[in-house]
Amino acid sequence: MKKSLLLTLCASVLMSVATPAVSAKQEEGQWAELPVATLEEGRALTEDLSLVNENQAKYVFLFIGDGMGNIPVSAAEYYLGPDNGNDGNGTAEAQPLNFSQFPVIGLQNPTDADHYVPDSAATATAFGNGVKIDSNVIGLTPGFTEQTESVAEKAKNEGKAVGILSTVTLNHATPAAFYSNVEHRNNYYEIGEQMAKSGFDYFAGGSLGRRTGDNDDQTDLYEVMEENGYTVADTMEEIEAITAETGPVYAPTPDDQLAGGAMKYALDAEEGDITLADHVAKGIEVLSANENGFFMMTESGKIDWAEHANDAAATINEVIDFQNAIQEAVDFYYENPDETLIVVTADHPTGGFTIGNSETGYDSYFHLIDEQTVSQEKFDAQFAVALEENPEMTFEDAVPLLEESFGFIFEDLEATEEVKTYAQLEEEDEQEAQDPMVITPYELEELKYAFEQSKLPSEERNAGQGDIAKGYHAYEPLSIASTRLVARKAGFAFTTVDHSPERVPVYAIGSGAAMFEGNFENIDIAYKLLAAMGLYEGGDTTAPQITVTGKAGSEEAATEEEATEESATEEESAE
Repeated sequence: MKKSLLLTLCASVLMSVATPAVSAKQEEGQWAELPVATLEEGRALTEDLSLVNENQAKYVFLFIGDGMGNIPVSAAEYYLGPDNGNDGNGTAEAQPLNFSQFPVIGLQNPTDADHYVPDSAATATAFGNGVKIDSNVIGLTPGFTEQTESVAEKAKNEGKAVGILSTVTLNHATPAAFYSNVEHRNNYYEIGEQMAKSGFDYFAGGSLGRRTGDNDDQTDLYEVMEENGYTVADTMEEIEAITAETGPVYAPTPDDQLAGGAMKYALDAEEGDITLADHVAKGIEVLSANENGFFMMTESGKIDWAEHANDAAATINEVIDFQNAIQEAVDFYYENPDETLIVVTADHPTGGFTIGNSETGYDSYFHLIDEQTVSQEKFDAQFAVALEENPEMTFEDAVPLLEESFGFIFEDLEATEEVKTYAQLEEEDEQEAQDPMVITPYELEELKYAFEQSKLPSEERNAGQGDIAKGYHAYEPLSIASTRLVARKAGFAFTTVDHSPERVPVYAIGSGAAMFEGNFENIDIAYKLLAAMGLYEGGDTTAPQITVTGKAGSEEAATEEEATEESATEEESAE
C-alpha cells in the first residue's frame, strides 16, 4: 500500500514538472494574436577559417594584456554595448572587441612552477621561453641552472627584426622575459643592462625603472642604451622622426606624458598624447623593412595595475586602448594575410574582477563608470596635493574633489544608517533609480572612514579586512574606496587586490593560428609561436602522441582525433 502511494506521488511530481501550468493570459487568449517567432536566418554556425592558414609566419605579433582574463574583456564589451538597467529598455548586447572576433580561441593555464596563483615574471618566461619556473624568476630554468633563450631571441638569431613594447617600464617583468635572464624580477638595473645588450631593433612605450640603480649611483640606463648603439628618442619630434634607417632605437614616451615611468592611464590621457597604438604603428614601420620579417611583443601592462587598485573604469579604458593598438596589427594582417600571425593573450587574471553584484541585482549600469573622470593613480596625486595644501582638511573639504573625480552626489553629509520604514526605503529606491550616483548613508560612512584612514601614516592604516575598511592594502584608502564604489554602482565588483589562477583565453588569427585552439599550458605558446615561424626543433606539432590514463589505470597513446593538441612534450618542457 505504501509502495503504491509512493509511486502515485512520484508520478504526480513528474507530471507537474513535465506539464507547465497554464497562465491566466493563455487561458484568456491574450497571446493568441502574437506571431510565431522564427529562427534567425543566415546565422554563421562556424568561424571564418579563411582567416587561418598553415603558411609560415613571416610577421608575428604577440599581444599580452597583463591581468586581462575573461572578465575585463567581457566588461569592456558590455560597456561598449547598451546598458540594461532601468534606462536600457531591457537591451543587453555586447559589442565584441576586435580580437575577441578572431577565428581561433584557446585556453591556457597560467600557473607557475611553485604557485597556483602566478606572477608576471614566471608567466612571461613560460610563454616567452617555454619553461615553467618559480614566481619572480625571469628567463632561467628551475634551480637557476641554465639561461633560456626566448622566442624573440630565437627570431633575432634567424635574421628577423624584433620589437618589444609596453605601457609600463621596459625593464618590468613581462617585457624583460623576452630579453633577460635574472634570478628576481626586481633586479631592474641588471635587466636594463641586458636590454641594452639584446641587439633588438625597437623598444617603445614606458621608461625604465631605477634608471640609476637602487642607490642612484650607477650610470643612467638611457646612457647605457646609447653606449650600446641605441638611439634614445624621448621627445615627440624624435619619435616621429624614427625610420627604418634610424638603426636600433628605444622610444620611451616623453616624460611629460608618463606617470611614474609608465605611460598614463588611457583614462587620464590628454589630446595629443602618444598612445600605445602610435608606438605599434611606428614599430610596424621600422620592423617591416626587414626582408626576413619580424617578431613584435606588445604588453598593455596597466590593465593589471588598474585591477590591482580595484579601478573598473581605468581597467575598461585600458582594454579599449589595447584594442586600438591591436587594430594596427589587424590592419597590417589584411595587407599581408598569408604571412602574418597575431596572437592575443594574458599572463593571468587580476583583482578577482566580477560582473554583477547584489546591490544592482540583475540590472547593470555600466556607463556609470563614465562618471569617473580620473584613474585612482591620478586621484592619488590630486589628493596628496590637496592634503599638503590643507593638512587640517576635513571630509567636507574633500567632497568637491570626490564629486569632480568620481561623479558622487552628496545630499546629506550628516546622514547615518538607521532602521527605516518600508515607505522610506521605497522612496529611497525611487530616488536612486533616478540618480544612482547619490551616496547612501552606508556609502557615506565608507568614504568617511576611508578619508580618516588616508590621513593616518601608512603603517597605521587598516590594511586588512573589515566591515567598512574592505582591506585597503598598500593603496590610498580614499582612492580605492571610491573606485570600488563606482564599480559597485555600475554593476562590477572586486574580490582581491592580487592575481588569480583561472585559465585565460588565447585569441589567434592568420598563419599557424590553428595551433592555438584547445586547452594547453602557457609554455606551449612559446612552442607554437616558434612552430609558426618555422623555428620549432622539437618535432611534429600537428599529430602529437600524448598519454591518456583510463579509469582502470591503463595507458594508451592518443591519436590526433582522440586528443587535443599539445605541442610541449616532457622532453621539450625540460629544455
